[in-house]
Amino acid sequence: MRLEFDEPLGGGETLADPNRLSEAVEAAQRGDARGWTVLFERFHPDVHAYALARLGDLSAAEDVTQDVFVAAVPAIRTLRDRKEPVVQAWFLHICRHKVMDYFRLNKRREATLFEPARPPEPDPSAVAEMAVETGRIRTAMAELTDEQQDILVRRFVLDQSLEDVASTTGRSVGAVKSMQHRALESLRRVLQRTRAA
Repeated sequence: MRLEFDEPLGGGETLADPNRLSEAVEAAQRGDARGWTVLFERFHPDVHAYALARLGDLSAAEDVTQDVFVAAVPAIRTLRDRKEPVVQAWFLHICRHKVMDYFRLNKRREATLFEPARPPEPDPSAVAEMAVETGRIRTAMAELTDEQQDILVRRFVLDQSLEDVASTTGRSVGAVKSMQHRALESLRRVLQRTRAA
């Protein structure tokens, strides 16, 4: 049997091609490793970025990302819709729960924003300033609710549109806008409080 995703990408086909993704999900549901290869190639970067943004620790993010794909193997049989936003939301939903498990198991609540890449030869004072600000943001993010952190990570780390966040979280666009506004306002208040201290 020859599957469409056996062919190398070409002719404008991408990993996000609906037919290729649908066939990959079906193959993974049958236990075919080729289907998992396609799903891993497409969704690993998103899952890893989400975990890293929530945990702030590369090693922990890699462990959680691995846990997500391990948990997905038996759970994929429950996945009915094969559209890309739904499959991505399904992986990120698993990731969100694995992140919460990590926090529970490690009894800590820290780092929640992706640390931006640094320039090749940074100015030492700029590096120190960035480290202090990153630490403030991480601490402030830890004071937000899990849902607020989730919305901010999806919007500003994964760069998802309001519509994508709404569809993948089962909320209306208005609800996502409102949650984002409240989360940013809460973050601003916490940062002002820590700067004043």
